[in-house]
Amino acid sequence: MKQGLTKNDSFAIKGLAIILMLFHHLYCSADRFKGFEIDFTPFSQNFVVNIAFLFKVCVSLFAFITGYGLLKSIAKQKFCRKDIVKWNTTRLIKTMSGFWFIYVIVFIVTMIIDRLPYTTYFEKKPYAGIFYLMNDSLGLANLLKTPSMCGTWWYMSAAIVFILIIPLVYALSKKVGYMPIILLIVALPRLLKVGYPGGTNIYTFILPVIFGMMFADYDLFNKIEARLPKNKVVSYIISFVLFGGLIGVGYIIMLKYDRTVAWELNYGVIPLAFVCFFRFCVIRIPVLNKILEFLGKHSMTIFLTHTFLRFNYLTETVYSFGHFMLIFVIFFAMSLALALVLDLIKKLCRYDILINKITTKIQNA
Repeated sequence: MKQGLTKNDSFAIKGLAIILMLFHHLYCSADRFKGFEIDFTPFSQNFVVNIAFLFKVCVSLFAFITGYGLLKSIAKQKFCRKDIVKWNTTRLIKTMSGFWFIYVIVFIVTMIIDRLPYTTYFEKKPYAGIFYLMNDSLGLANLLKTPSMCGTWWYMSAAIVFILIIPLVYALSKKVGYMPIILLIVALPRLLKVGYPGGTNIYTFILPVIFGMMFADYDLFNKIEARLPKNKVVSYIISFVLFGGLIGVGYIIMLKYDRTVAWELNYGVIPLAFVCFFRFCVIRIPVLNKILEFLGKHSMTIFLTHTFLRFNYLTETVYSFGHFMLIFVIFFAMSLALALVLDLIKKLCRYDILINKITTKIQNA
């Protein structure tokens, strides 16, 4: 299969997605910074909040990359029950291993600081505490609607579901194609009259996963590139105008149609414009692409830990720097620094080597 999106490309897009995520979590609602004096010059507060709200597409970007990468992986497998079970098992371990490492550290540190694990799991319903703890540590808190030490960890439930459904979607796509599956996903909430699934509902982000699978399966990045002019400068300009313009249209759609009405557009279709803009324009810039790849490699740790800085322990510090961009830059630096320290500890513990040995044994069994 051609490399329409290489592994390093995926890391670079993850790097961009984590930047969008940090900005989104800072400013997506005025309630986030209520009580703090923040200068939004040269923009209005409302404009920055709207942009931050649009950056919710960061979740869809991660979901798209997941679908793209997992399709490439499963396409190499023999489609028999034994191999699919091994594939699911190894993928779940690889995906969850980073979370487990952070979970243990967060559990220990926050228990010392303010007994967060106790207040999360045991304070309200002591008899259910162990059950809550197990759910959260396994990434299932969002799926089973039980308490979690960190609200942003909801995505771990989504990651688990995405891995489990990939074989089914892939097998189904070989029989009926992707369009009937996409149409069913869009139509089902309306047919059942359940409305908008929700901003942390796994169902909301299945669509970008399938788009990612489709782009990988049909080699759409290379097909788009083949239709662009051969001249690199002209090709870049056209890509910039076309996909940048589509992002602008997406912003207008987001303002005009509430996400509860047009969630498929906001979280499914509009993110494709971001992906293509990043793929054909941003990550092709020398030096910048290496920086973004670096961020992408640490994006999971940033995602898992940044909320503790912004929400749990350093809220006043984070929002105390006056200008909205200075706040963002300092918050970004703090989040990255924490992630680098934790990832260094993980490396020194040879944790990833242990996980690789485990998954290799499972694959070879």
